[in-house]
Amino acid sequence: MNATHDMHEADAEANNRYMRITIECPHCNTRCVACDSRAMSKTMREITYRCRNWRCGFTGVATLEFQRVLVLSSIPAADVSLPLSRHIKRGQLALQLADDGNLADEEAAYLASLSTPTNDWGAGTGGATPAAPPG
Repeated sequence: MNATHDMHEADAEANNRYMRITIECPHCNTRCVACDSRAMSKTMREITYRCRNWRCGFTGVATLEFQRVLVLSSIPAADVSLPLSRHIKRGQLALQLADDGNLADEEAAYLASLSTPTNDWGAGTGGATPAAPPG
């Protein structure tokens, strides 16, 4: 019956579109269940876990906290400050920071103009010459 129960539990979890965070009991290695939680800040929660092994009886508190940003929010909260992941796409950051008349845009255009192959510079008529830097 235990194997059947585990199969039904696995099916139920597969149909759930949200991931359930579980942790093993540090004493008996039985899966603990979350029985309470409370917000400590906008980026951290304290979660009370109880061991499912009634013989063990362990109950403990764990924390769940956002560590870094993987994808920038489209509606960022002014009072939330998290470090950016090294793997965040530069394009996302550039889009969020871009505005008209931004000096970074002019610098990017200048740097793009420098990408002309060196063997074409000044060769023949109409050779590509890099533009002068902005400023």
